[in-house]
Amino acid sequence: MTAIKMLCDKASKVIKGFEINGHAGSAGYGKDIVCASVSVLAINTQNAIEQFCEDEFEQSCNEKDGSMRFLIKKQPGHDASLLLAAAYLGFEEIAKEYDDFVSMEIKEV
Repeated sequence: MTAIKMLCDKASKVIKGFEINGHAGSAGYGKDIVCASVSVLAINTQNAIEQFCEDEFEQSCNEKDGSMRFLIKKQPGHDASLLLAAAYLGFEEIAKEYDDFVSMEIKEV
């Protein structure tokens, strides 16, 4: 199961990033479209924020255990907030469609 945690600022409730842990396990290695969908959305969001925004962030990734963490250090700017909101929407839809393989929750940071 893949567990997605959207990281929100305690005070402002603004999304600042996400944590992803585990492999979906909906199919064998190289054929798991659920895991691939979550990964593509997460990596694209990180890359877009790095490429198009000026926000400072920290990130880590471990392919073996399927863990990934991305967190904007301060309050996200407008563009980064929009990209994170789009990621939230995408993760939420994946979690609804594939609820046997993906869970999602909000975590205050």
